[in-house]
Amino acid sequence: MRRITFLTLLAAVSLAAGGAAQAATTAFRTPGAQSLELRFGNGRAVVGKSGSLNLRVVRGRVRIIDLPGGTRPNRSCNRRGIRVSRVAVEFRGRDVRCLVWGNGPWQVVMRGSGIHAAGKVRGSLTLDAVNVGSRGVYKIGAREFRRWPRAPRTYVLRS
Repeated sequence: MRRITFLTLLAAVSLAAGGAAQAATTAFRTPGAQSLELRFGNGRAVVGKSGSLNLRVVRGRVRIIDLPGGTRPNRSCNRRGIRVSRVAVEFRGRDVRCLVWGNGPWQVVMRGSGIHAAGKVRGSLTLDAVNVGSRGVYKIGAREFRRWPRAPRTYVLRS
């Protein structure tokens, strides 16, 4: 019994310790979902409708919003959230890590530096890099990595 408890604890710790961009993403089945990956982002990234997203923000905040018309998204984060409205919870600080999944619709807004995320999501991806300095790279589906745009740009995630 101790061995099973130890292995379960070890698995939970390794999941919490793995970076979103470096670890394998937990990709729950979402018909019509598109894979996406964000690395070293600085600025704002908005992802959502439904699917699964494993994310990390080195310094900043993550806001998970339950959009009307569906079920509340499931989430597992490494810190306590602050309820900022009836439908939104925010996680702030250094090294914020979350796994968000569900049929949605939901939205995840990441602001700050060191934004890493990977998953399979339906809906859209909006990126808005900082005006100076490093802006990070993103990849949608099998396309090559590209730099985050300096002005807000929304991409439709199609399978």
